Amino acid sequence: MERIPNLTSLRANLDGYDSRYTIDDEHPLFNDPLVDPREPDFGFNDATSFYSKPNHIIGEIPPGIPDIPLIRLDVVKRLVRAEKYLRTNPGVRDSLGAPAHIRIDDALRAYQIQMFAFEIAWPAVIRKLNPSLSDLKVAAQVPEYCDKPLKYLSPTPHSTGSAVDVALVNLETGVEFDLGSPKGDAKETAYPDYYEGYQQIPGQSDINNSPDQPKQLSGKREIILARRVLYFAMTEIAGLNVSTIKIRHYGKGDPLSEYVSGSNHPYYGIADLPQWYLDKLSEMTDE
Repeated sequence: MERIPNLTSLRANLDGYDSRYTIDDEHPLFNDPLVDPREPDFGFNDATSFYSKPNHIIGEIPPGIPDIPLIRLDVVKRLVRAEKYLRTNPGVRDSLGAPAHIRIDDALRAYQIQMFAFEIAWPAVIRKLNPSLSDLKVAAQVPEYCDKPLKYLSPTPHSTGSAVDVALVNLETGVEFDLGSPKGDAKETAYPDYYEGYQQIPGQSDINNSPDQPKQLSGKREIILARRVLYFAMTEIAGLNVSTIKIRHYGKGDPLSEYVSGSNHPYYGIADLPQWYLDKLSEMTDE
């Protein structure tokens, strides 16, 4: 399995990617629909969304938000190709000791959902935990659990519905392959090329070349292979683009992805939620 390329030069110009380009609203995929990857045509039955997970502070799941990890149709089709490769390619078994599976851990994070969480869902959780609090004190506590979204955001990856965070899972045991970086970690160990050793050559990498680096990289063969298999499946087979700072994050058509690809031609802007999803949120708001 080939090395993951050195992404140093892409990271050097990463700042401002989200406002650097104009979204191509004439592109044929501009209005690509949002779909649920758990539908039978796609088969990602264990896919989840960010808001279906317990808050890391108090362990509560915000109520009233449908657990539906919406993704652009074209991106899901690409994920299906990667999934087939991971399940059936003999080289994957040779590298990992078993066939593999993509588990989708996050997808669309829509403005409407974030606002619902801020205004409705988290206040409900706080009131349940502290029934005696006044509305004013409840509102003051909400930012501890959920940031208030800005309405006019530039199209960051998850706001477009064309980006996913994934795990690579052993298809036979259901256990995640170790990617050598804690989930949610955007520090150097999460960099896709962290374990490739480019930083051991002076001037070749922006990754910190500390005295402990050789120790951190040695004996990591299983991690290196798992990363390379995931990267190859998602980029070469699926045609997606990796985040330069997160081995678990891939997308297509959003400004970050098209910066990484070199096309500099994004065609997915901030996604609008389907009406049926908005209706579900309205039902909760009216209760």
